[in-house]
Amino acid sequence: MDSNEIKKIQLAIHDLINKEAYDQALPLIYTILEEYPNEAATLNFLGFIWLQGDKPAFAYQFFRRALQEMPGNKALWTSLGRAAHELNNYEEAIKYFLKSAELDPSYALAYSNAAATLVQMSRWEDAEKSCNMALECNPDDIHGNLNLAHVYFAQGKWDKGWKQWGKSLGGKFRKEWVYGNEQRWNGEPNKDLIIYGEQGLGDEIFYGSCINDAIAISNKVYIDCDPKLEGLYRRSFPKAEVHGTRKEDSPEWLAGKTFDYRCAVGGLGEFFRHDNKDFPGTPYLVADPERRVMWRALFDSWGKKVIGITTSGGIQHTNAKGRKLTQEDIAPLLKLKDYKIVSLDYKVEEKLEGVHYFPWATQSQDYDDTAALIAECDLVLGVNTTALHCSAAMGVKTWCLVPKWHQWRYAQPSMPWYRHMRLIYQDDQTWAEVIHKVAKQLNGTW
Repeated sequence: MDSNEIKKIQLAIHDLINKEAYDQALPLIYTILEEYPNEAATLNFLGFIWLQGDKPAFAYQFFRRALQEMPGNKALWTSLGRAAHELNNYEEAIKYFLKSAELDPSYALAYSNAAATLVQMSRWEDAEKSCNMALECNPDDIHGNLNLAHVYFAQGKWDKGWKQWGKSLGGKFRKEWVYGNEQRWNGEPNKDLIIYGEQGLGDEIFYGSCINDAIAISNKVYIDCDPKLEGLYRRSFPKAEVHGTRKEDSPEWLAGKTFDYRCAVGGLGEFFRHDNKDFPGTPYLVADPERRVMWRALFDSWGKKVIGITTSGGIQHTNAKGRKLTQEDIAPLLKLKDYKIVSLDYKVEEKLEGVHYFPWATQSQDYDDTAALIAECDLVLGVNTTALHCSAAMGVKTWCLVPKWHQWRYAQPSMPWYRHMRLIYQDDQTWAEVIHKVAKQLNGTW
């Protein structure tokens, strides 16, 4: 195999990776590495596939090995930084991004990736500087715009934030749906509008606080939501036509339908939330009354107040490590004699002693089951997850435990999106120390 053959195979690998056809790319990668195990570009391909497969530890090793062969490659330093970021080694990641920028001061990707890490560390001012450097190099850098939006939102600069946020639609983290010949909504009233979810379940609930605003000024609103939310949304937004089909390629109900405009649910705030005073914070989700009766009967039989708790949330690159409560952490809550603790976790690796679990409700494919359970809790407490967004959106008293490193939406002293959510910051304390204080409050004042 000569250099020309290697280049042809690498072009084929590159094309397959762009199509996310990783299973087809891997045999070609191994074909090269079996004969040339030190071929840096091919090692980089293998690292990239591991990174996309949520295996950053493997990706990290392949990127390091590739850099031993090509230490002056800026893209490899950025890739290594991304792997370090995914491993929660944020300071190390920043070092690698800076090395990439040192090799090429005009490399926008180095700055935008550094900004993403700084955002993850809640270092908003430093992130803003890094975003601006990325956008100076490339004004269309989608990740630079996305992270700058996060920075502005964290600072409560809503108008600036929405402007950058809109530029991020269609990227990896905000998928854009197009239904026909309709355009992106510009806020024009008295039109037929379709609203779709473009991120995760919790995000759909979070940004759903703006749906009633859109309904109020539109001729007709259609909602294409996560299938888990269909029942909950139909009840909560009765003036809209709701379909839980956003994960389907060709939903039947769309046949013959046309819309004037489309809008991602995460983009509605651009038209209705320009200042903290524009956030009503009022409940907007309505749980199923019949399912609530069932939970009410059970909880009344216990004769105690009920705390719904979330003890884990997110995935590796959304700070799952910082959003984890252990048996030791929640011990002070379990000692409270007047309370029962019910799990609201949708994913349970290990059950905690003293906590009641109802997986058929919390792991249901119909979020109405979870919402009804939440609605009958006296308090919802825990790390930030979908359950906490649902709780606050229904007007249930909600205490959110905010980790030291947190998203922009938890960066202000209070949560403008929900009146019923209280933010309790970890800062430099352990979760056990934070929850000990929470338990004292519950025991003494609530």
